[in-house]
Amino acid sequence: MKKSLGDLFLREKTLKERGEKVLGFTLTSPAFPPPPIREKILNFYKFSFSYSPAGGDLGLREVLANFYSKKWQVDLKKENVFVGNGGKEVLFILLQVLLKKKGEVILFSPYWPSYVGMVKMAGGKLKILKTSEKHGFYPDLKELKKKISSKTRALILNSPCNPTGRILRQKEVEYLADLSQKRNFILISDEVYEIYDFENLYCSFLKFFHKNIFCVFSASKIFSLCGWRLGWGFGDEKLIEEMKSYQNDLSTSPHTLSQILMREIFREEKKVLRYFSKNKKLAQERRDFVINFLKERKIDFIFPEGGIAIFIKIPSKFKNAFSFSETLLEKEKVSVAPGEIFGHKKYFRMNLALPFEDLKEGLKRIARYYS
Repeated sequence: MKKSLGDLFLREKTLKERGEKVLGFTLTSPAFPPPPIREKILNFYKFSFSYSPAGGDLGLREVLANFYSKKWQVDLKKENVFVGNGGKEVLFILLQVLLKKKGEVILFSPYWPSYVGMVKMAGGKLKILKTSEKHGFYPDLKELKKKISSKTRALILNSPCNPTGRILRQKEVEYLADLSQKRNFILISDEVYEIYDFENLYCSFLKFFHKNIFCVFSASKIFSLCGWRLGWGFGDEKLIEEMKSYQNDLSTSPHTLSQILMREIFREEKKVLRYFSKNKKLAQERRDFVINFLKERKIDFIFPEGGIAIFIKIPSKFKNAFSFSETLLEKEKVSVAPGEIFGHKKYFRMNLALPFEDLKEGLKRIARYYS
């Protein structure tokens, strides 16, 4: 059976529960302080928590539309917003709706593995375009244009990218947004790492928003609230209505307390922006520390322009990333995500958004296998 990120994370947690001191770098779960939410939560416990409407709390959808409209100088309404139980549910429901009549979905490799599973569950056909290690795994847009056909229903992009940290430039974003209109496919832009832009390159597809654009965001990464399971997306009103209908039958509505909390957080726009700036700085400090460590030891990696992970090449003595990750876990008690999961067997992914002491010790153990 093919291993998943969930399998690896479970194994890591199981070892920890047995009392073994495992350093976990498997999932990209930021270990940064969340916003000050304790007082807000206690205030809301005066109320019972009923269901919210499918598609999300109306007040939350309104504040999200306002926040992102202002940020990207675009006219978004609450009718353009869909809220789900995590960014995963947003993507899952979107693909279920888009692929009712099947069709192809184009994806660049390396990729976040859940895209593959979601497309297959929706009955779609995957067309995976490999990117070149020589060119730092940047998407080849000329090759993409050749691969789009009348069967193409959607293109999934991820910028900042998980696992490589690569970021699409504004001119590429504009070109792709225009291409999705001309060739009539839905461009799905996964932008859950939006605040982690270390080279000032990130441009949201919201800047060029139209009916064929759908952008996905998440509280997990930007607020360090992975367990609160809340994500949101922006799309065409008709598509949002179809997604609401699907969610109504699937899960009724997103988690009520998470939505109320997020609504109140986003109403304090200046505090949100300060919080984002602070966490971006924390992440960049860790990125810079890790890349300096790797450079000093001449360990190859893909330079992360953004995101909270780094894609590191495995030692030459190992045939693939699975065998290297197994060795690290068994002998060094270090858990990383092997590159096969992302479509590339010569690299592994390591979470950067962790305490410095964990990064230092983990890197020291990993470096033992490079000579």
